[in-house]
Amino acid sequence: MKLVETDSDTGVEIYQLTDGQRPCDNIYGEQPFSSADGSRISVRHYAEGELEGGLSILNLEDGSLHPILDTAPRFPAFHPWSRYLYNQVEEAGRIVLKRWDFQTLESEDVFVLPETENKFSYGTVSQDHRYYAISIRRPDKSSYVLRIDLSEGDQRVLADSTSQYYKHEQFSLDGKNRILIQANAQDVSVVNLGVLEVDREGFDWLPVDREPTVPDAKDHWPEGGPYTPRCTGHESWIGQSDRVFLSTGYDEGRQSNLWSASSNDNAPTVVCRSSLLFSHVSVSRCGRYWIGDAVKDEHIPLYIGSFESGKCKRLINSRTEHDGQQWSHTHPYFTSDNRWLIFTSNRAGRPQVHGAKVPGGFLESV
Repeated sequence: MKLVETDSDTGVEIYQLTDGQRPCDNIYGEQPFSSADGSRISVRHYAEGELEGGLSILNLEDGSLHPILDTAPRFPAFHPWSRYLYNQVEEAGRIVLKRWDFQTLESEDVFVLPETENKFSYGTVSQDHRYYAISIRRPDKSSYVLRIDLSEGDQRVLADSTSQYYKHEQFSLDGKNRILIQANAQDVSVVNLGVLEVDREGFDWLPVDREPTVPDAKDHWPEGGPYTPRCTGHESWIGQSDRVFLSTGYDEGRQSNLWSASSNDNAPTVVCRSSLLFSHVSVSRCGRYWIGDAVKDEHIPLYIGSFESGKCKRLINSRTEHDGQQWSHTHPYFTSDNRWLIFTSNRAGRPQVHGAKVPGGFLESV
């Protein structure tokens, strides 16, 4: 862990948290892969030359890095700010859902996934650790969402489609075990967002994107919808509410590309009006603040916004440059205590995980 910059405007200290021969990233920001107490995060390593990829736990208090997988990992399951990190691991021809304790680093097998030639997504684990929801894509490109009761083994298909590709599953943070799903058209020209529940089939749709591809969505929304430009595919639950925060293409008329919505709404709500175009977004654990990267601005600055005030403020410049790979995207998020803003940047010449220490009083100033 080394100090690489102190922002000249905000005074924020920026640290490079990883430093190795392999590219490294913080995985994703919508549901942070980090510990409940804010002291540890998980990082992903990419293969480089003869070096294998891997997965590690990083201690933010002393900068130590603790490997837990020494081969290229699958994408971990969404399960934010938790005691555990969940991930699929291929063992002896089986795909096993495993979990690691952020503090002790001990691992345990949780569930053996069904044998199939279909393609599993990474899935999501509920806050109570009971349910695992996973999108599965068949060779004919149809897809379905499978809910697994990890305690009893019961399995249930919650949605099935030949026209949409389900992905990006996220369990809600309110304990009600709702599942946010991204439902893409096969050519990704339309990105709908829907909510599933673990004990019934069928979606409750959010009023987003311009052309809903599901018949019941048109019946649900009043005349005049749909309501936003195409969704970017970056969305997150807002704290323990039933609302979702998302980014879309830019809406010139309403001067924004940031929205909040629930499946009970007839229209989305503008979160922040500005000329900035945000792409990767996330929400603080407390649900009061949002984070986004302004991807069209030089040095790709990271902004913090308040849902209450409707304002936003630049915290730092990420100084990453998009190279067409996921590892050059910032994917910013707050640790559970809002003390660190974690992000990825290739400012050092190769992608590495960075952290900005959020100064006291900054959040209150937004």
